Amino acid sequence: MTPAPAGAYPRAAVIVVGTELVAGVRVDTNGAEVAGALAAAGYIATRREILPDEVEILAERIAALVDSHELVVVTGGLGPTHDDVTRQAAAAALGLPLGTDSVIEARLQPVLARHRIPDAAAQVLRQAHVLEGARILMPERGTAPGQLVPTAHGHLVLLPGPPHELRPMLAEALRSLGRGARAEPRVIGCVGIAESDAQLTAQKVLAPHPGIGLTVLARPALVDIVLIDEGVTSDELDLAAREIAEAIGDACYSTSGAMLAQAVIERASSRRVTLSLAESCTGGLIAAALTSVPGASSVFLGSVVTYADDMKRELLGVQEETLRDRGAVSGETAREMASGVRELTGADVALAVTGIAGPAGGSTAKPVGTVWFAVASGTDVTSERCHFSGDREIVRARATATALDLLRRALPPPETGPA
Repeated sequence: MTPAPAGAYPRAAVIVVGTELVAGVRVDTNGAEVAGALAAAGYIATRREILPDEVEILAERIAALVDSHELVVVTGGLGPTHDDVTRQAAAAALGLPLGTDSVIEARLQPVLARHRIPDAAAQVLRQAHVLEGARILMPERGTAPGQLVPTAHGHLVLLPGPPHELRPMLAEALRSLGRGARAEPRVIGCVGIAESDAQLTAQKVLAPHPGIGLTVLARPALVDIVLIDEGVTSDELDLAAREIAEAIGDACYSTSGAMLAQAVIERASSRRVTLSLAESCTGGLIAAALTSVPGASSVFLGSVVTYADDMKRELLGVQEETLRDRGAVSGETAREMASGVRELTGADVALAVTGIAGPAGGSTAKPVGTVWFAVASGTDVTSERCHFSGDREIVRARATATALDLLRRALPPPETGPA
């Protein structure tokens, strides 16, 4: 391994273990979270890999990465089932024996008592197998401990897969390594802007700011611009984030890493404006996003999911003539839904959404992906039509993000800029 230059940040690699992740049955979220934590702790993550629960493959990649990185973090494969093979793979990669730790073994006794099959009990005890020389990271939740193992060039960290179990262990491991922390990455949230537009705008702003790394992450209708400390101060990161937000304009909703729903709740709370929703094609996704924000109850009054036309009539007062002549997916229906839920809840601002998420139900006049939004505020009721490409879940995700953005724009702007 070529040593890092003096003063340079050490390199890190992240391995996420799970055959189901490789197969696409589940989506990896641990990799990005771990890489972000490493960046904040003074490491540059240069590799992220998703690998199956296979000893030979894991051992080969762990051996290669510990030889080229100062820190390698592996998540997953530490539980009690037959496919939890990360310990064995790590031992093979480093050429270290596995021993049984008596403290962990004692902690597992209550778990053993719940198993009647001897083989199941033996599998549980595999969680007490520890690599020689490892520091044990005791679980705050769950039963599988983590391990911090010295290597020839740095350290290997083994962590369980469930996020609520790995987070405290990762924090403990990074504290024990004692690296001088870099500034936290700055995450600039944007909505309704193309990924390439966000990237080029950010690169132009960053041209006179050497020492700031840039990553752009896209989701349906949303883009996060991530600024990484590669040799600057926290104040310089803040300045660059503000300049990028100003260059992007109103499409930027946050420079603090806040989610779009959080930005909506914070803006409504700062202005003491109450909100309500009427949802059809999104089926409660907008309400779920808002209520995931702590403190949302101070401004969010409620949501009505009116999927069937009868519910639109009976709960929201949408006129029979409107549904017959204009259809459930129309600007007129959306406006009557917004007015109806505002009257029902007494909210200051109400939003409605109705659309065709697919895969069926479209027509030439109203193809799949057609979604109407309406906002009722004061004496005004406005509507807007969008067409989203993608499958059903992507259409619903784009509609949810667009609805949150419309709510944000309908609220008085904060006095200090984006959240």
